[in-house]
Amino acid sequence: MVQYLIRLDDLCPTSNLEKWRPFFDLFDYYSIRPIVAVIPNNKDPKLLKCGSLNHNYWQYVRDLQKKEYAIAMHGFDHCYVSTNSGIMKQNRRSEFAGLPLYMQENKIMAAVQIFERENIRSDIFVAPAHSFDHNTLKALKKYSSIRIISDGLLTSPYKRFGFKWIPVQLSGVEPKLSRTWTFNYHPETCSKNDFEKLEAFIHRNHQYFVSLSELKFRRYSFWDVFHEKFLIYSRLLRDCL
Repeated sequence: MVQYLIRLDDLCPTSNLEKWRPFFDLFDYYSIRPIVAVIPNNKDPKLLKCGSLNHNYWQYVRDLQKKEYAIAMHGFDHCYVSTNSGIMKQNRRSEFAGLPLYMQENKIMAAVQIFERENIRSDIFVAPAHSFDHNTLKALKKYSSIRIISDGLLTSPYKRFGFKWIPVQLSGVEPKLSRTWTFNYHPETCSKNDFEKLEAFIHRNHQYFVSLSELKFRRYSFWDVFHEKFLIYSRLLRDCL
């Protein structure tokens, strides 16, 4: 049987909520609980220009949490400081990958402190640009209770490196026959046409959307090593063409 999840990225105090509300209204209508990637201390110049400062931002996030949305820690400040593509090899820009362990620990500690101060519970980490490395995982283990990573390209959730991984394979809706698929959207840049496709897809397939509690995580196998490498390098080749 097929399972679908949906993840929204880049919620921050200057998000244009007029672009986000249609997503939330759609999910609430169909009782879908998305993963929402929340930036603890946004300093990304592009995202700072999206909308006016929301002085009630953290209450807004807490309200999403009350609706049982899965709040994910989306890095710390969303600023790319290296060209290291990390474990996933998807993008040559990163807030984390390639940095010394102590620098990554400082970022994770600061992010955790902000979430704790604002009474935000998070079990999920979302790395900006899908880029993080083993030092990021070490920092998360040491300074947070997060044990779920929203990333990867396999077609079912799995356990690896002491974390549960929920793969994120698609940037838009696409019908599948089996396995588990995550659709990743950025409301700030999502076109009207893409949203309408999402809306129509959910209308037809809402019964296949699941919450995190319904997922089953299998052990990462010897064959997964080769399958994942194939998927990573296939995507890299596609992006180069």
